[in-house]
Amino acid sequence: MSPRPIGAPRGSETVLLMDTDPEIRKLAAFMLGKQGYTVLEARNRAEAISLLDGRSDDIELLLLEAKGRGYELAKELQQSQPQVPVLFLCSDSPRGSLSGLEPGAPFLKKPFTMHDIAGKVREALDSRNKTMAASGAA
Repeated sequence: MSPRPIGAPRGSETVLLMDTDPEIRKLAAFMLGKQGYTVLEARNRAEAISLLDGRSDDIELLLLEAKGRGYELAKELQQSQPQVPVLFLCSDSPRGSLSGLEPGAPFLKKPFTMHDIAGKVREALDSRNKTMAASGAA
């Protein structure tokens, strides 16, 4: 009997996804949905804030594009929800560095596979759970 192939990590949490590129946003939402996540899609900053305001208790991860004002949005959203981790979507810049990304920030590089996005999302959620357990908040 051959071993069963290992699939992409799964979850059931709710992710707020904001990317201005509709193809990237739809692909990421589709991939995460296939892995069991609930994905709330936002086309821009205003939609992301509106979704967070309406469902702030349900959202367990912010998946935000790094380009443009992604960092400012992350900081703003974390003012009201500091326990919600952020994972940035980013692309290579022409100079080879990750565009819009500060050193040490958690990121997922575009383009990505199902296994890439599922793994990074699971990693971000699990690190949040470990932090909450260590602080006694779980």
